[in-house]
Amino acid sequence: MTLTSTAMPTLDPADVYPIVGEMTARDAWSRDRLLEQQRRRLDAALRHAVEASAYYKGVLGRSVDAGATLEELPILTKSTLMEQWDRIVTDPRLRLRDAEAHLAGDRPGALLLGEYRVCATSGTTGERAVVVYDRAGWHQVVANILRFVAMIGASPDSRLVGVGAPTPLHLTNRANAELRAGRSDAPRLSVITPLPEVVAALNAYQPEFVGTYPSFIRRLVDEQEAGRLRIRPNKLASTAEVLAPEVRDLARRTWGADVLDSYGCTEGGLLGTECPAVAGIHVAEDVLVFEPVDEHGRGVPPGMPSAGVLLTTLFNGVLPLIRYEVSDVVTMADGPCPCGRPFARVAFIVGRREEYLWLRAIVGADVRIHAGRLRSPLAGVEGLRQFQIVAASDRLRLVVSVRDGARPEDVVAAAAATVRRALRDVGADVYVTTEVVSEIGRVGTGAKERLLGAATSDHSLAPVAKGG
Repeated sequence: MTLTSTAMPTLDPADVYPIVGEMTARDAWSRDRLLEQQRRRLDAALRHAVEASAYYKGVLGRSVDAGATLEELPILTKSTLMEQWDRIVTDPRLRLRDAEAHLAGDRPGALLLGEYRVCATSGTTGERAVVVYDRAGWHQVVANILRFVAMIGASPDSRLVGVGAPTPLHLTNRANAELRAGRSDAPRLSVITPLPEVVAALNAYQPEFVGTYPSFIRRLVDEQEAGRLRIRPNKLASTAEVLAPEVRDLARRTWGADVLDSYGCTEGGLLGTECPAVAGIHVAEDVLVFEPVDEHGRGVPPGMPSAGVLLTTLFNGVLPLIRYEVSDVVTMADGPCPCGRPFARVAFIVGRREEYLWLRAIVGADVRIHAGRLRSPLAGVEGLRQFQIVAASDRLRLVVSVRDGARPEDVVAAAAATVRRALRDVGADVYVTTEVVSEIGRVGTGAKERLLGAATSDHSLAPVAKGG
C-alpha cells in the first residue's frame, strides 16, 4: 500500500467554530434534552458500528438489532482493541501495521492516507493503544477543546500557551498545535523543553492562560518564586496527570490564579473540564457516553469511587469505541453544578487502577491503598520538586528530587514522615526508605511523571543522597 503523508496540518477555523457554537449552545439545555440528544447519537453510533465494522457486526449485531441497552453490551478492552484493530476500523484500507509504521516514521503528525490523524497512548500502564481519527471526528475533537477553553474564560484573542507532550504521537501535542493556529507569536513548548527556554519564551509572550501538566505547574512555580519567571496568568488549566489540591494552592499563592482541571485521553479526546465554579469536571456527554463502573462492569452511583470507566465515543466514524475500558478510578459528583450547565461532573480523579498497592498491615490481612492517596500530602511538602513511589508488600522506597536552595536532608525527612503518617492512617506496616536523585525522568509519548516506579527502575541519574 502507498501511504500518503503531508505536512502536519491544522484545521481551518471556518470548519470548527460553527461546531464550537453548537456545542456551547448546549450549556443552556436542560439535562433531559442533553440526554435525549445523547441517546439519538448513541443509536446512530451503534448502527454505524455494526454496519461498517466487521468486528462490531459479529460482536454486537444481534444485540443491537434486538434493542439491547448499552449496559447489556460487552466491554471492549485495550487488548481487544489492539488485537482486532484491523476489523474494528471502518475503512478497509487501514491496517494497524501501517498506522504503527506511520507513527514510527519521520512525520507522525502528517495525515495517513491523506485524511486520517493517528495518535498513540503513552503506554504507561504497560500497553499502548493506537487511535485514528477521520476528518469529521477530528473536527469534533478540536471543537470540543475550544468549547471547554471558552468555558474557562478564554476568547479566540486570548494569549494561550499549552505546554504538553513533545511528540505529535500524543494528543496534548496535537491539541496545542491546533490552539496555536493563527497565533504566529505563540511559542511551541513541551514539558521536556529545557526549562531556561520555557522561562524565556513565557516571559516574552506573557500568556493570559497556561495549560500544562500539574507536575510542570510545580516547576513554573519554582521558577516564578526564584524570580526567573515573570508572568501573570489569569488562569491555568491542568491536564494529563492527576491534579493534587496542593498544586491549586501553589498557583493561587504564586499568581492569584485558579487552576481548572481537565480530563482527557487519546482514545476520546478531551472528556471534560472544570468551569470557573471549580465544582467538578463537566463531562462532554453530548459527544460521548461516560460510565463509571465497579470491578464487575456495573455502574456506580455518585460519591462512590469507580474501578474504571467505560467510554463510548459518538463522533469518530473510522474507529468506533463502544464501552471501551479506561482504568481511571473516578468519583462522580451528585446534583447540578452551581453554573447551571447540564453535564454530569467528575468530582475526583484518584488515578489509574494499576496504581493500587497491597501493603502489609499492622494487624490482620494486607491493606489495599491507592498510591494517589500519597500524592496529595507529598505535593504539600516544602522543597519537594518531584517524587515517585517504588513499593513492595513490606517496604516502600520514596524517590525524590529537591528544589534549588532546599536542604535535601530536611526535605527527605519531611517527605518520609508524611508517607509514614499516611500509611499508619490506613493501618499499613511498611518500612520506608528514601532516595534523592537530581531529577526523575518523564515517561511515555506524553512525557508524564509516573507516580509509581518499577522496583528495578533505573532513574538514569545517580542518586545524590540516601536515607533510611
